Amino acid sequence: MAITITIANEKGGVGKTTTAVNLAAGLALRLEDQPGALGRVLLIDMDPQGHALLASAFGQHEAPAHQSLAALLTESPPPSAQRFLQHAQHHPNLFLLPGNRNAMVDASRILPSLMANESRLMRAIEPLQSQFAYIIIDTPPTIGDLLVNALVAATDVIIPVETSYLGVSGLRELQKTIEQVRMHFRPDLRVLGYLPTLCDEQRGETHDILNELTSRYPHQVFNPIHKSTDLAYAHSTHMDVFTYRPPRARTSEAIASSSRATQEYAELVEIVLNATWQRVSGR
Repeated sequence: MAITITIANEKGGVGKTTTAVNLAAGLALRLEDQPGALGRVLLIDMDPQGHALLASAFGQHEAPAHQSLAALLTESPPPSAQRFLQHAQHHPNLFLLPGNRNAMVDASRILPSLMANESRLMRAIEPLQSQFAYIIIDTPPTIGDLLVNALVAATDVIIPVETSYLGVSGLRELQKTIEQVRMHFRPDLRVLGYLPTLCDEQRGETHDILNELTSRYPHQVFNPIHKSTDLAYAHSTHMDVFTYRPPRARTSEAIASSSRATQEYAELVEIVLNATWQRVSGR
């Protein structure tokens, strides 16, 4: 069974998509020498805007509504997710489920009226679990049925937190939602950690906020991801940062380059592997 990691925060603009794209790409690079399912990663974009898909498979990120993720969420019974799988653009062992913006907007509207509306993603991707080591899910910046589905489908959660006072104070509603998901669906749902993002060391409040996060969530705060033009340019050119700024000689063990952004996301990849690989490889 794959480790399914949902990247969640109800606030927009905190680096969820950047983290989902670069975590998925980094895991794909690190696992490219692994055999079979142990070397395969799936990226799912639950945000109707589809920005994670734009960065991973530009030009192939959209499909007709009946062949997109929205159909898996709304049709009963759902169609075969296997038939929808596509290769990502930059990594042969990274896969995705194509989206359809209008259909996903419609899905977010009609999901509350459907039976078992909270667990539709989980059931739709269940046949894919044995085919991947990791499934990474990007989420919309609202607490609604799309986010709840992403949490119910997850084994683990990473929570990006913008290093601002509003970023820290906005975590309470998400934590309530996670507790509700644990109570009703996934008692073993784990928060892998809180990822400080958009970190700007020039701002005086940054260090105070990092200290507040560490105090509030001891042993659960990752090293921060700093603001970076490499991350912005990579996304604007429809790439992950490892593709945008590759090292001169890349191996599956050395995926970072001189770019600080690649080094920080490579560190996150290693932390995730160290925390979860035993569950993946021991299945």
